[in-house]
This record gives sequence, C-alpha cells and structure tokens, in this order.
Amino acid sequence: MRKIFFTLCLLAAFGLQLSAQQNVYIWRGGDFDKVVLAPTDDMPFTNAGSTITIGGKAYDVNRIDSLTFATPVLDKSGKVVVRYEGAKATVTIPDEVEGLMAEVDGAHVKLMCVNAVDEFEYVLEGASSDGSLTYTGSYKCKFYLNGLNLASARGAALDIQCGKRIDLILFEGTDNVLTDCAGGTQKAALYCKGHMEVKGGGTLTVTGRSKHGIASKEYFLVKKSVGRITVAGAASDGIHCGQYFQMNGGEVEIRNVLGDGIQAEELLDPTKELDGQMIIQGGVLAIDVPGDDVKGLKCDMDLTITGGKIDIDVTGNGSKGISTNASMTVSEESEPTDITVLARGTSLPDPAGGTTKCVGIKVDYNLTVSGGRITVKPTGKDARGIKVDGTYYYRGGTVTPEPDAVAKG
Repeated sequence: MRKIFFTLCLLAAFGLQLSAQQNVYIWRGGDFDKVVLAPTDDMPFTNAGSTITIGGKAYDVNRIDSLTFATPVLDKSGKVVVRYEGAKATVTIPDEVEGLMAEVDGAHVKLMCVNAVDEFEYVLEGASSDGSLTYTGSYKCKFYLNGLNLASARGAALDIQCGKRIDLILFEGTDNVLTDCAGGTQKAALYCKGHMEVKGGGTLTVTGRSKHGIASKEYFLVKKSVGRITVAGAASDGIHCGQYFQMNGGEVEIRNVLGDGIQAEELLDPTKELDGQMIIQGGVLAIDVPGDDVKGLKCDMDLTITGGKIDIDVTGNGSKGISTNASMTVSEESEPTDITVLARGTSLPDPAGGTTKCVGIKVDYNLTVSGGRITVKPTGKDARGIKVDGTYYYRGGTVTPEPDAVAKG
C-alpha cells in the first residue's frame, strides 16, 4: 500500500508539468535531500517499483516518507531556539533539554552546556545590530541558522567554545549574515574551537572586522549540500583553520580580505588526520585577494584537487594564487576540474634581500597533474605562472603555461 500511495502522489505531482528548474525534497527520517530537476528530467522506477531514481541517485521507496516541492519549514520541536529582535534576545529551552544554562544581556546570549551525553540542536534566528552568541560545551551539537542577521559590538558574532564536532546548518531557503566588531581580540566573526562541518542549502555571508572572517581551531568541512558561503571582507584571512580544509561541493566566495583567502594550518599533532592539508573535491570556489605577500589558497602540507571550478584573482605584490609547502595533486573524479589563476601583482622587496615575485601557483615539492584544466595568467610585471621546486609529473589534462620545475618525471 505504501508503494502504491507513493507512486500515485508522485505521478500527481509531476502531472503539473514543470516549466522551469524545480527543487524536489526527498524526506527520510525527518531529514531531506534536495534535488534540482529540469523540465526534461524524469524519475524512473526500477526493481518492480521498489526503487526510484531522482537526479541520478537511487532511493528505496520504502524509506521515503514524502516528496515535496515547496521550500521546507524548519521543525523546531525539541530544539533550543535563540531569537534576536533588535536590542533583545529570547532563549527557549525545551523541558527535555537538561544541563543547559542561558544568560541574556540585551541581545548578547551565552549558552553553557554541561551535558556530555546528548547531542542538542540549537536554532538561531532573527536580527540584531548589537548581538552575539557565545556557546560553551564539551559534546558535539548542531546549530541551525534560520534567517539570522547578527552584528556584534562586543566581539565575535558567533563564538562556539566547544572542541567537538559542530554541525552548522544553513537552513534551506534562508539568508544568514554575521559581522563582528572592529578592534576586538576575537579570532573571527564566526569562530569554532573544535571542527566545523557546514551543510544546508541556505546562504551565509560573513565579515570579519578584527581578524578572520571564519576560523576553526580544527578542520573546516564544506559539504555538498551547502548553498553559498561568502566572506565579504576580513582584516586577515577569509577562512582560517587548523588541521585541514575540505570542500566537497557548494559555493564559496571570498573577497575584500587583507590576508589569505583560505589557509589550512598544520597543528603538528600526530593524532590529527590530514594535518595541514587542503582537499577540494567539487563545487565552485572564487577568491579575490588584493593584499601584498598573501595567498589565495595556502596550506602547510599537501593540496589535493579532484573536482570543482576554482577562480583566483591575485593583485597584490609578491602574492601567490595557490601556495603549498608540500606537494600538489590535480585530477578529475566525480566532476570536472577547472582551475584559473590571474597573477596580476608585481614584485615585492624582500627584507632579507632580493625580491619576492607574484606567482600563480607555487609548489614547494612535487606537482602531479593527471586530469582537468589549469590556466594561469601571469600579467603583472615580472609575475610567474607555475613554479615547482620539486618534480613536475604530467599524466593528463591541460596545463597552461608549462610549469617551471626543477625536474620533470
């Protein structure tokens, strides 16, 4: 009966005849997958009607709760809700949430959690031009940004003092904005003491007026479901993280930053996986860095790119579009790889003597290319295209210009 009902609902929905791209939400166990369908797409059933393929992915019909087309509304039941309304904020804590305390001073909220067993969920929504949230805890948790517009005059807009995994969910269909105060001691407008995983089809715009736009002490992961993350400005790096940076999809744009676009810093901790690395597996990444002696992408260890569209514009003197202190590997796996770097700066005097040149891609060890397209345009005076201090291994793809390498293999 479930299969028959589901099939009839599905056919009725598509009887409306899509005239443009349409978002389809497949609900399973209280969560959903979003699939963008074109008018010509179909959703075939296989395995005697027990499997349906939507957007190239197969789903078990028996595990689908519903299929909807309208933008979802966040279910707040069982979640802690922090709502900002101008100069004040309110915190609603469900009865079943134990070990959580809240302090509210105008629109500045402190949440202190001593529960180390339950994974609580927090909803942040509303707007304030003088508000913030500081969270302390010792267990993993989830934060839903549900149409949040928050500017702080006291430090970070969102300060998560928890060393565990933090899920930051940009809820579908919402626009969220975070800005910190100028002249503060905070590390970023959005800071996480642990490791942060960003998901959800909404948008997030961050401005770091004192230091970084976004910073996490450990890894920072952008999942495929992310709509768009924008760092609209920063006094230092756009995104700065320890351990590693990984991007699986979505869109990330960084502009008007005085430091590096994205930096992954090695923690020098042998227990931390991928320490100092950067991994880009898909999505769209656009970085514009105007400062002198800065980098668009910077990592202390290996840089691996297996998919995605990456555009980097470097205008500062002595700056680098992409810079790794170790090796770089470029290939194509789940989607095409297209890397374009504009090196428009000129040389910068080096305090130790000589000059530091603007370089499109700088690799301290080896560069291996087995697929994709790399295009570097060194248009600044004395700018260089691709410089490899180790061995350049070419296995496929397109690389322009030919790298300047110590050796070729």
